[in-house]
Amino acid sequence: MSELLPRPVRLLIGATSMGVSDRRLRDAVAGKVVLITGASSGVGEASARRLAKAGATVLLVARRVELLERLRDEIEAGGGTAFVHSCDLSDVERAGALAEEVLAEHGHVDVVVSNAGVSIRRWVSESYDRFRDIERTINTNYLGPVRLLLGLLDSMRERGSGHIVAVATVGVSLPPLRWSAYIASKAAFETWLAGVAPEVRADGVRTTSIHLQLVRSPMLGPFKMWRYIPGMSSEEAAGIVARAIVQRPRTIAPLWGRMASAVTDLAQAPLELLLANYARRTNPDARRRASAGAGRGVPSIAGAALGSLGTIAGARVVRPVRPDRLARALLAFHRYGPGPGSGTAVAAELYGDRPGLVDERGSVTFGELDRGARALAAALHSELGVTASERIAIMCRNHRGFVHAAAAAGRLGCDLVPLNNDFAAVQLGEVLEREGVTVVVHDEEFAELFDESGFAGRRITAWHDGEASGPALDELIATGAKLPKPPEPAEPGRIITLTSGTTGTPKGATRAVSPLAMAPMAIAGLLDLGRIRPVPRSGEPIVVAPPLFHLFGYLGMMAALAFGSPMVLRRRFDPQDTLAQIEQTSAGLLLAVPTMLKRIMDLPPAVRDGYDAGSVRMVLSGAAPLAPELAQAVMDQFGPVLYNGYASTEVGSGTLATPSDLRAAPGTVGRPIAGTKVKILDDAGSELPEGETGRIFVGSPLLFEGYTGGGSKEIVDGMMSTGDLGHFDAAGRLFIDGRDDDMIVSGGENVFPQEIEEMLQSHEGVADAAVMGVSDERFGQRLAAFVVPKTGTSLSEEELSSYIKQRLARYKVPREFTFVDELPRTATGKLRRRQLNELQPIDQS
Repeated sequence: MSELLPRPVRLLIGATSMGVSDRRLRDAVAGKVVLITGASSGVGEASARRLAKAGATVLLVARRVELLERLRDEIEAGGGTAFVHSCDLSDVERAGALAEEVLAEHGHVDVVVSNAGVSIRRWVSESYDRFRDIERTINTNYLGPVRLLLGLLDSMRERGSGHIVAVATVGVSLPPLRWSAYIASKAAFETWLAGVAPEVRADGVRTTSIHLQLVRSPMLGPFKMWRYIPGMSSEEAAGIVARAIVQRPRTIAPLWGRMASAVTDLAQAPLELLLANYARRTNPDARRRASAGAGRGVPSIAGAALGSLGTIAGARVVRPVRPDRLARALLAFHRYGPGPGSGTAVAAELYGDRPGLVDERGSVTFGELDRGARALAAALHSELGVTASERIAIMCRNHRGFVHAAAAAGRLGCDLVPLNNDFAAVQLGEVLEREGVTVVVHDEEFAELFDESGFAGRRITAWHDGEASGPALDELIATGAKLPKPPEPAEPGRIITLTSGTTGTPKGATRAVSPLAMAPMAIAGLLDLGRIRPVPRSGEPIVVAPPLFHLFGYLGMMAALAFGSPMVLRRRFDPQDTLAQIEQTSAGLLLAVPTMLKRIMDLPPAVRDGYDAGSVRMVLSGAAPLAPELAQAVMDQFGPVLYNGYASTEVGSGTLATPSDLRAAPGTVGRPIAGTKVKILDDAGSELPEGETGRIFVGSPLLFEGYTGGGSKEIVDGMMSTGDLGHFDAAGRLFIDGRDDDMIVSGGENVFPQEIEEMLQSHEGVADAAVMGVSDERFGQRLAAFVVPKTGTSLSEEELSSYIKQRLARYKVPREFTFVDELPRTATGKLRRRQLNELQPIDQS
């Protein structure tokens, strides 16, 4: 059936896949030794023929020696080189001996294509007395391949190179139907390979998992149902194996297959009922039991799904889309990955004529935004010679130039490095050199900073009020509109997110966000939408106040593109102007860090009330601690629309607190979002009960890969440390108690500064406050507070000491107070605690 469909459609639905040219395959495998299991027929046989034709020495492994010898003879007759190694992988000991035999005869193996598989095509009711079949399936699909690879891996790691290509089925992401032992054992091997991948990659050995859709090979079986399901030939599947060897991606799978596991989680109960009904109709041995109790009690996940559907309907994001536009949008997402490059392209296809961005230069549509990005990419490639191998850094304030530059980098396949606008020259130079940046897009106000940094690469000027010091972004866009589009990237570029740098030079955190990671998270995240009321609507403007270089602001930009909502930007945050933006654009969503919200709430009530903010359906806070008193004040002003998110550059996702959470438990960061696991662990890695403070660990598909300068965060059972300390309450809500390295031990008591800082900030005369520990001969450490008084107020140490003493334990009362004009904070409001001792006191007498 699928063979009748046009190739672009077959590519889109996964009935075939992009292969590679013979030339590229020859360059990748000529002279190399490639071992292929399951080589006697189907995908293995087709792969062996193609790889041998490309110049590889092919080692043919399978159980039936006569088939292997015939294949070897045919390969050699065509001028190729092949060797036969008969092995039944269900014999695990023989699999280990095979590894020794191969290394003794051939010296080494460059690539292993693990393709062997046994599939049991029978119902479980037919297998009660045939456990030997299940055992053989597990050995062939899982234990045998693992034993073979363990015998070869040491040699690969010693040589510092190697590649393991695991051929499996997309069924590992789908609910099992007729081949439960097959799916379970294949999934077990996939899990094992994913577990060893980071370790062996450190020694130069790469791993690729291929999840094939239906392949019409002898293994398929005679079932009529397969006639109606799109599939591919063994030769097409061999083309995917060739592509895996050339490009060495982590995973190759149909896009729908990558989403399948999340879809299963989203509707597990209805899906199992559907399969149960299928089994009842088609399995003659099915036991027909009374169904009197069936269907009682809708699972909580189904309830969440129903709530999410209500949210989606209210958001008005689902609407009819022309098939050709949808196809182009999906192709752009596949080509450029989940980033600004695909974001502007998808938004242009789905919402082209809508306003897409509003800044101090006016408004542009999503279509105009995308055309500017495409033109800039063309100019960067043709005029400045920028290629996909380069890294592009951006130091811009919040305006369209940042979006154009970020999207153009994605179109070229370049890695993107957003830079903090607060960098000093020396710090900037260190980051640019460490990250290997070759092209920088910056506002004119930062030109002198780059001069002093020693950066010698190509520079492009974005925002400028006078003459630009280098090639101007707008001029390149005008030039690029007349140039041919640049070559499509072989793979999407990455985002190199920089840490806040509160404890030294910011580190680069790499995260190759593929659809494999994003799709399940996005679908699982739909479960959280039921918690959002009222619902922001597609097309309603989003005021993105945090800087776009920060992960919070960047996600706001991406959300606006995905949601079809214009992003409202301003180069510098101003509390009164933000309220004016909300009124003028009728914005439905405001993104702001806590310091920004505090500056809004510090405006005189008459000023705040002078702006109409009734359009706001959601205020999302993040990136720094949100004081309980500030949360209450914001909700008193804007209504029950405040949400508080917790995440980090390294873990990528965390928790979300709703307005009801913030009212019931002030100070909470909420419950884990769907698809994310959060645990509180002690120093030994054991989970702590509710109420006890410990280290926060997060597990999700979005964990970063590591710092660009080396190193990573501690990982326990697949969960990564955030560096924060916290606890859960009885309702499962998370509270952040402080940073692991900020804890103060005073007189034998553990004190977390955040609690004291929030209490000081709740004083009517305090604009800002920070607490740190200083050396003390008697107590080991004593608490020192740094306080910024509100304008026009006069504070004393005695007044503040008494204020704290009435509300907190005595050992939490600071022993000294220093009054200062301002605290050292990052652009997103994080405290630079190390710089507190450098502050100059002001007179409060």
